[in-house]
Amino acid sequence: MICELIIGTLTILASTAVMIAFMLITIRLVRRAEANYSGHRPGIWQFFQTLSSAVVLILLANTLCVWLWAVLFYFLGVFPSLEEAVYFSMVSFSTVGYGDVVVEKGWRVLSGFVAVNGLLAFGVFTAVLIEIIRGLSDRYIPRH
Repeated sequence: MICELIIGTLTILASTAVMIAFMLITIRLVRRAEANYSGHRPGIWQFFQTLSSAVVLILLANTLCVWLWAVLFYFLGVFPSLEEAVYFSMVSFSTVGYGDVVVEKGWRVLSGFVAVNGLLAFGVFTAVLIEIIRGLSDRYIPRH
């Protein structure tokens, strides 16, 4: 169990580094878009384009985190195929947890780490999206 705790902690730290990197890239992208429109109020297309780019980056970050867990499970030999490892990681990361694919007793604690990581990721990225939407809507749709 100590081994699982160490591996789980290190994987969450690696996943958090991915999340932070993508969060910073996303924020930089939004700030750059705002700077391009500093002299005028941009239209709905620019709002859509900026927000869509942020969502794509966030989805990419979540996908990379899922793949990180999947590759770990596959290389540890927890699942016989990469497809099964990806499926389990995605279902656990999203905290859906269907239960049709389960981890054997020696590695069960890691599945809890995946769920905690997913909750953290969705919380962080929800906060980032809300902040981006708030900032963009104030800029694109001023309150008069």
